Amino acid sequence: MGSKPKKPKVVQQPDPQVEAQKAADAAAAKANEETAVRKKRKAESSLLSSGGAQGITVLSQGKSTLGS
Repeated sequence: MGSKPKKPKVVQQPDPQVEAQKAADAAAAKANEETAVRKKRKAESSLLSSGGAQGITVLSQGKSTLGS
């Protein structure tokens, strides 16, 4: 009338390769996002995109060649 002892539950261990791949993918995504933000800021602050601080360009001053 005794009962059989129950088997202990086995905790499923995550696969180290899968965990490493997930971590690498997350790190790559974060790095790509940071790089995109940095490039966007750099492009916004570029003198070429903004036309300089006053918006004056060499072409608007009538110069079409260098040194003239």
